[in-house]
Amino acid sequence: MIAKLFSQEFISTRRTLLTTAGIMLAVILMGYAVAILRVPILDGLGLGAGIAGSIALTPVVLAVLVAHYWRSMYGAQGYFTMTLPVRGRTIFAAKVLYGIVVSFVAAALTVALLAIAAIALAVSKGAAPLDFIRELFTTLDPGLAWFVAVVLLLQLVFAVVAGAALMSIGAEGRFNHLGFGAPVIFTVVLYFVMQILGLAAMMFLPLGIRVGGPDAGTLVAQGMLPDFLAAVKSSGAAAAEPAVLGLGVFVVSLVLGIVLAWWGARSVDRRTSLR
Repeated sequence: MIAKLFSQEFISTRRTLLTTAGIMLAVILMGYAVAILRVPILDGLGLGAGIAGSIALTPVVLAVLVAHYWRSMYGAQGYFTMTLPVRGRTIFAAKVLYGIVVSFVAAALTVALLAIAAIALAVSKGAAPLDFIRELFTTLDPGLAWFVAVVLLLQLVFAVVAGAALMSIGAEGRFNHLGFGAPVIFTVVLYFVMQILGLAAMMFLPLGIRVGGPDAGTLVAQGMLPDFLAAVKSSGAAAAEPAVLGLGVFVVSLVLGIVLAWWGARSVDRRTSLR
């Protein structure tokens, strides 16, 4: 049944997503073309606009998914959605899974567009694109690059799960008089909770990665508290750079993501209240 719901999600969103992505791609590629053709004055602006558009692509796609989720679950279409002969948690799971897949596709497209940006920059400077990209990759640590990629993908998953859950919780009967304001309020609250818990986890949870020295990139059973205390003691003197970056914040994201997924599914299953 999830496969059928997934297919329906694609049918319902494909026109909006393709139109939005198509317009953005046209603007982005036009900016890169201006840079490659070295149009005076406009080449720098075109390259900057293309890069900005590439970075904004995934957030814009997520915004389209947010609008669709709210409209199809708690707007005029919600009455039809809730008549489907499936449990609410199944509908929630299908929508979250679809959101994750679409956000991953958008992220992959963003990476491809940024690669085109590197080529456009190389051409605009009169350099060989392949040599420019090869030199760029030699400056990146492979382990760090993979780490950043995994972190960004995990954050996308968390964003999709949290967004769907907060909208469903905010649409419960006790909150739905606030309309879409309830999910917005919950998002702000979640942000501050994440900041506090994330900072505490980075300091105290014994999980980190070394960021300097010959063993940079190595996972260690240590948080950032020792480096923080050393920096406090050396206040007024030249404080040393932190040797360890705490990774406890990702444990917080994992735990909160699981809690929000359970809470959101339960809310759709038992406490859906259409206005």
